[in-house]
Amino acid sequence: MTPFFHSLAPEALYATEVDQLLALGWYRMHQTIFTCSHIEHYDKLYRVHWLRFACAAIKDTATHRRIRRRNQRFHHTIEPVTVISSAHRELHARYRASINFEGAYSIEECLFGDEDEIKSIFTTHCLSVYDGDRLIAAGYFDVGAAAAASILHFFDPHYARYSLGKYLILLTLDYLNEHCYSFYYPGYVVASLPKMDYKLFLGREHAFYFDPHTVTWKLFDENILLEPPL
Repeated sequence: MTPFFHSLAPEALYATEVDQLLALGWYRMHQTIFTCSHIEHYDKLYRVHWLRFACAAIKDTATHRRIRRRNQRFHHTIEPVTVISSAHRELHARYRASINFEGAYSIEECLFGDEDEIKSIFTTHCLSVYDGDRLIAAGYFDVGAAAAASILHFFDPHYARYSLGKYLILLTLDYLNEHCYSFYYPGYVVASLPKMDYKLFLGREHAFYFDPHTVTWKLFDENILLEPPL
């Protein structure tokens, strides 16, 4: 397909508009919202496929239960984002220094770009995981009227064995089900780049991907991950 990239910079977004844009394969970037067909990686273009899950359809698997047991001694909070705490900034900086791929420069850069955070057009929640008083993981997700999208996850490198990235997804889904949200959008998977496939741990049989040709969501098909880069 011919690669494309489109973006919008609305001055405001109603919750129902967030739902509608997510349902059309759009996603947040700073204080804009965008959609694309490919990403560039080492001078090649790789096909991306946006994912969606029906919240109520996802049931705990053996893998999910194992991750929950591994993290059962930790506790968490979920709060609306009004400020970015120094603890969250420091944790993100430690996480970013530990990864071998390109990540957000900072929480503020990811969520707000060059804008003032007070002017955010999105309703964003922060999920924080603690070991006692120590912040060990955090995730930011946007909510609409009936849908939500994960935007940024990071964790303490010293706790890597706890699968905290996946645990954040499970906790986000717990919140969405508790508050009767219908759909969860974790971002995209990338053909021929399996690093992003971790999002499918929720259950490939429950995953849907967006087809921009038919403007519909289709049941996940392993073949979409086989397309070679351009």
